[in-house]
Amino acid sequence: MAIIQFFKFRSLMLFCGMFLLACGSDEPEAIPATGSGTVATATVEELDELSDHLEFFNAKKIPGKIPVAPSGSSSLKISFKDTLFLMEGARMPIKILHDAATNVAGVYVQVHGRSSGAAGSSTSSSYYYDVPELVETSDNDTISVILVRFDPDDFELPVSLSITIAFYDESHQLLDETEKIFTMESFDGSLISGRTKGGGCEFTNPPGWWWEYSFIEVDDEIVFYSGPEIFYGGGQEIKGCCLNGVSDYGTGCVSAKPKDEKTLYFPTYYQIEGESFVFYSNGTFQRITQENHGDPDTDNTNFCGFGVGAISHSVEYVEYQGNWTLDPATNNLRLETTESTGSGYGNPGGIIGYNCHKMLMTQVDREGSGRHLKKLYRRKTEVDDFWFPLN
Repeated sequence: MAIIQFFKFRSLMLFCGMFLLACGSDEPEAIPATGSGTVATATVEELDELSDHLEFFNAKKIPGKIPVAPSGSSSLKISFKDTLFLMEGARMPIKILHDAATNVAGVYVQVHGRSSGAAGSSTSSSYYYDVPELVETSDNDTISVILVRFDPDDFELPVSLSITIAFYDESHQLLDETEKIFTMESFDGSLISGRTKGGGCEFTNPPGWWWEYSFIEVDDEIVFYSGPEIFYGGGQEIKGCCLNGVSDYGTGCVSAKPKDEKTLYFPTYYQIEGESFVFYSNGTFQRITQENHGDPDTDNTNFCGFGVGAISHSVEYVEYQGNWTLDPATNNLRLETTESTGSGYGNPGGIIGYNCHKMLMTQVDREGSGRHLKKLYRRKTEVDDFWFPLN
């Protein structure tokens, strides 16, 4: 897995360099929060009310103060700087970059009043959350993901609150902590057209949109998740042979006796590492996908030995050109691909909504069971920066 991750980040740098795609900040300089504002001081009851409106996937509430972690003791980085912009209908991914030695298995989260760095005691909610990382990312050596949503009922939006996040490993040993401001920005589910304040909120024109994750949520449960950090395949077993001490695969193995046959495990994988869109005002679009493959390399595998079989790494970039149309009555976006540089996975569009920071594309379940496939995108920025230090 370590080899795969090294390959992943090398190819990601290439991808961003070639196409100037997002790896950018999650927050273009756009509309500032003007609602109820950041909570500077508040009672425990008020902080509990705010905390109750946070929704984490598979989290537990634990009474008391959040455990104190050794702040600044690691090289962990996080996928947002100061503000996490939320969107109606989707949980926001908080992605944490780490190494194998400091593998993040989850976080503790507590809402507080006065900044914990200020003089005097800090007011905090009466409990904190224990939030495990998604099961789908638990095998990843470098990235962990948690999901968060905010229930806006009874609040004037946008609203911000101060939180402390403490990171822990598989044995719940604390690794590091940070203090952040969560800002919940209003989103009414409709298109915002002609709004150009703070770098642009238009649906069309560069720099476009970058895929964050795809999901199906039924009854507040995530039943499907796919993101750039997910590897598919799980490897495979391939049969070869060892004839008189000579490794072989293919026709030479036909005459092999059972004792000469050898089966080795090949750690093959498939990864959808990136998807980006640029929609142009003339009705055309550009879509770029990146797919990574780890395929069996039987020619360089020693079937007379032990261990695992060799794999060959490959990266495939596919650029699509086409036309888009949008039904203003339903916000249904239809995509027609007219040419592409290769084959890849399809994207027919869907019902969309967006604001200055996020776009949600929903492919409605045609069988009527409510299993709608949703894809969340963040607006790309001109600044090529995605990972931020904790403090």
